[in-house]
Parts: sequence; C-alpha cells; structure tokens
Amino acid sequence: MPSRCRMTIGADLKGVAKVNATFADFAAAHAVPTKIRRRMHVALDELLTNTVSYGLAADGGEVSIDVELHADRLVVTLSDSGAPFDPFGRTAPDTTLSVKERPIGGLGIHLVRQLVDNVSYERRADRNIVTLTTRLAGETTAGHPGGE
Repeated sequence: MPSRCRMTIGADLKGVAKVNATFADFAAAHAVPTKIRRRMHVALDELLTNTVSYGLAADGGEVSIDVELHADRLVVTLSDSGAPFDPFGRTAPDTTLSVKERPIGGLGIHLVRQLVDNVSYERRADRNIVTLTTRLAGETTAGHPGGE
C-alpha cells in the first residue's frame, strides 16, 4: 500500500509555499532520495504557480495535490477546477535560439518534462488532471522529454 499525502489550495500563491513545505515534510518522513525531492519540488512549484496565476486567476477555484509514494516510484497528481488547459500540448521551445529570438512562455513546462520521468494530462469531470511520475530505483531518465 503506498504512502499518501493530499493537500488542497485556493487561488492564492501563498498556498504554493504551503504545498512545498508539506511535500518537503512528507518526502523527508519517507526518505525520498534528495535528488528526486529537489526535482519534484521544482516541478510542483512551476506547475502550481502557473495554475494559480493563470488557470485560477479569473474565477478562483482550487487545486488538489495528491502525492503517492510506491516502492518503485513517486506519483504526484494535480487536479484543478480551471478552464481546460493541457500544459504539455504545446511543442517544446527551441532552446537553441537566443533569448531575444525565442517566444515568451513554455520554458517552465519544458523544465518540468526534463525533471520527471513521465508526464500526462487529461480532462475529467470538469477538472484538469496532471500526473507526474518519477522512478525511485536505479537511475531515472529525467532529462528526456517526459513521456505522454
């Protein structure tokens, strides 16, 4: 049976810090490897900041964060009540272009793909569902375009 942690925040950036603190406590209590903790912390911060700032800004709403620690993987699921938006639906930015030549946006999601082993998005029951998965055993494949 996996260890679990669940949090819900509203459309307030202060909630992102609370999620980060709760995740840090959970990860420390369950001896999640430091490298994986750091990667997931950055990914969570990026996705939650974007969701609260853009996805929930107009209408308020909430984001639920579910953390599941299995023997072989860490799974984090973000579920929000914002307008439909697939953060992974865009093509990756061309990082070979200079900063002046690149269009604004997309680098944070690109970073998230690099930090975890698998990402997925679905729209279910009027909610955006983003799932991040990272393997615990052996070397992770973070650094590749994160899956689905």
